[in-house]
Amino acid sequence: MKRFPSGRAACAASVVLGFLLLAPGLLAQEKPVLSARPGQRAARPLPAAAQGGIRLALNEAIGLALANNQDLNVSVNRAEASRYVLFQNLGIFDPLAAVSATRSHREDPASSALAGAAVNERDDFNVNASVSQLFPTGGRFTLGFDTTRTSTNSTFFFVNPSYFSGLTLSLSQPLLRNFGSDATTWLIRTARNTRDARYQDFVRDVQATVNAVEQAYWDLVYAIANLEVKKESRSISADLNRITRIKIDVGSLAPIDIVQTEVGIATAEQEIIIVEDQIGDAQDRLKRLLNFDRAQWSMPIVPTDEVRGEQVTIRLEEGTAAALKRRPEILAATATVDSQRLRYEYYGNQTLPQLDLVASYGATGLAGRFIDPGTGRVVRRTNFGDSFGDVLDTEFPNWSVGLVFSYPIFNRTARGRRGEARYTWEASKAGLTALEQNVLVEVLDAARAIDTASRSIAAARKARELAERNLDAERKKFDNGMTTSFQVTEIQRDLSFARTNELQALAIYRKALSAYHYAIADILEWKGISIEGVPEPGQPESGSWAMTP
Repeated sequence: MKRFPSGRAACAASVVLGFLLLAPGLLAQEKPVLSARPGQRAARPLPAAAQGGIRLALNEAIGLALANNQDLNVSVNRAEASRYVLFQNLGIFDPLAAVSATRSHREDPASSALAGAAVNERDDFNVNASVSQLFPTGGRFTLGFDTTRTSTNSTFFFVNPSYFSGLTLSLSQPLLRNFGSDATTWLIRTARNTRDARYQDFVRDVQATVNAVEQAYWDLVYAIANLEVKKESRSISADLNRITRIKIDVGSLAPIDIVQTEVGIATAEQEIIIVEDQIGDAQDRLKRLLNFDRAQWSMPIVPTDEVRGEQVTIRLEEGTAAALKRRPEILAATATVDSQRLRYEYYGNQTLPQLDLVASYGATGLAGRFIDPGTGRVVRRTNFGDSFGDVLDTEFPNWSVGLVFSYPIFNRTARGRRGEARYTWEASKAGLTALEQNVLVEVLDAARAIDTASRSIAAARKARELAERNLDAERKKFDNGMTTSFQVTEIQRDLSFARTNELQALAIYRKALSAYHYAIADILEWKGISIEGVPEPGQPESGSWAMTP
């Protein structure tokens, strides 16, 4: 009588477990460098399909995701937008130049002999130019130049036409409210914090993408290997059914015994259907991360890496310290807390009275056709250049200095904003503390998951070995008529579950390693990935003068 295909089962099991336990031969490739600027990621084509699908190592899958994943385009463009918000707020220090030119003509009927004409006509042409600049102290300097050409038919003007010029340097400096760089630049510093937070969001999205690829890849590896286990289980059930039929034909078994073997085949078929669905889910998640085109979606991914079950030492104290120091969410929340502090300090400043120092210094000049009032003769002719020369020579200086004070009674608007800003700041600080606690719990959970998975691998391996020995013993008993097909089917099913559990423990262990490095935020270094172009937190925007919309 033909025995069960124990040699084939052992061979298949060896192949499956060897696929899962041996260290992978990683392909030599350059370490990925990811740009934090939009449009700098060069899309990578998928490898050509071969041997029933697209063969991908884990590192290749990660590289494709970093190059093609569209979610990263969302976050990198948001980060870039925040740079332009900062650039916009830097505009408060842009010098403001203004020029105006006005021509006017006026005719007024005389109501007095002092008008100098029955109908007083006046023609003016005025040009104003100024440059103003805000300083970090909150003060504003303005340098203004004004010139006017006036002509009239009034006989009482002894300079006609006249050229009047003036050059004035003026200052308005707050002394209480809005005084100092803190009040002047708070929006710039807030925008810089927002920029830093958005770039930390981008870094976390990159980390999340790498971790998601790891999770989906090992899910796919597990599901494909588990499919082989379920197919082997179906094969054993089919052989048991065949041998049972032979024994029924020779009269050594009752016909009812065939039912249990058919149940075993049907159960194996059902398990295969479930595993095939798991493969499809893992394939879809991985293809989504790699940005598969719809035309290529039906092409299966064939993972070539083998899941590793080696022991890794976890230094939990170092891991938790690193997570609290470098987790992008914490860095982003820290920037938000600082922005709320700046907001509170600004609105606290707004509760002060308004006291401004105003001062100006300048000179004027006059030129034109000078007429002797007694004789009406032209005694001297000068032009605009002479008028401007008087200004430069400060022939006619003028100055002013003073203080301007104001204070709204009750000042409820500023006080209300200060109160709202204070408690918003307090809420953001509490939120940061809660986030740090959540991160600590996440790191501890991830570390425990590694320890649990590591121990589960040993237990599952032992259970699988015992299940194999048990099935082998039960086969021999069945061959000798000492047991039933029901018992063999149940033990064979136990072996299938044991192999599945071992495969799952190995995959969970590998996923737990990735989740731990994701939790402590060193997953990019773990994978040899670097990001360039992320601004240093709190640093001024480099090359801001060269930024273009």
